[in-house]
Amino acid sequence: MHTWTNTQNEGWFRVAFDRLQIPYDYISDQKLRATANLRDKWDVILFGPVGGTAQRIVNGLPMRGDPIPWKNSDTTPNLGSSPDTTDDMRGGMGLEGLVNVARFIDAGGLFITITGNASIPIDYGIIEGVAIASTPQLRASGSVIDAVIADKRQPDCLWLRGQAGRLLQPGAGVFGECRRGIWWRRAWRITGIWPSDRPRDAGRSRHSARTPLADGLSAGRAGRTSGCSGRGAPLPPELRPRVVVRFAGEKDLLVSGMLAGGSELADQAAVVDVPRGQGHVLLFANNPMWRNETQGSYFLLFNAMLNFDHLGVGR
Repeated sequence: MHTWTNTQNEGWFRVAFDRLQIPYDYISDQKLRATANLRDKWDVILFGPVGGTAQRIVNGLPMRGDPIPWKNSDTTPNLGSSPDTTDDMRGGMGLEGLVNVARFIDAGGLFITITGNASIPIDYGIIEGVAIASTPQLRASGSVIDAVIADKRQPDCLWLRGQAGRLLQPGAGVFGECRRGIWWRRAWRITGIWPSDRPRDAGRSRHSARTPLADGLSAGRAGRTSGCSGRGAPLPPELRPRVVVRFAGEKDLLVSGMLAGGSELADQAAVVDVPRGQGHVLLFANNPMWRNETQGSYFLLFNAMLNFDHLGVGR
């Protein structure tokens, strides 16, 4: 799925799918607004990366002035081969689209967000228990960052490529929300890579010994909210977020390149699975399909797509 505000970044996902001959429908976020029962059409909706706040993405291009078509016409004859067209690029998914997405997930669908658009299900309340963390000191653009598969009994190693963006913080509100709410803030994102020359034993014994809870949250982070005393009922275990991939400890974080403020990234979540109804929302703080350079992390998406209806196994 793309927006009409930007189609460049998610275009790299189309490149990967096309080259690997994976069939897919290419739709705009306006389709969410116009389709009441998304689950009748799709099992998985992958929302490609797009910049902007949650509000700007949901609202789309402002509904001011004349319609802005994107289609073949006498004025624009070269747009006839475009993979998607519209009579008017203005307007996004809107609140109607968000309601339809929630129904899609409740009915067993998998909704995947990439980097900054994770703010949409978080800020609009489609999911609970995850926040956007603030990392004002972190600089990791273009770096190779170490990470671990967090939900395996024997952790494995995964290398990630760094770039400015957002960072996920699972556990906020899991054990009770503040009555006055929690302040979600902007942060940084990380994009994924798995080099072919990774040492076979890299990362198997050198990651921090932070104690994981049964749902993948780490002790000390799971109960962190905005610090007020008024709390509601805790999330039941079956609805708590599960960390799939976590960044390594601070001393092992940097593999190659530049890194400043690494303590803000250490042990934080890179990929988070959040149950809702019969379905799931999968949040990527990293970009697993960064400009056709991160083929090693494609499997994170493909495994989720292939097993969309079994993501709760083993919880």
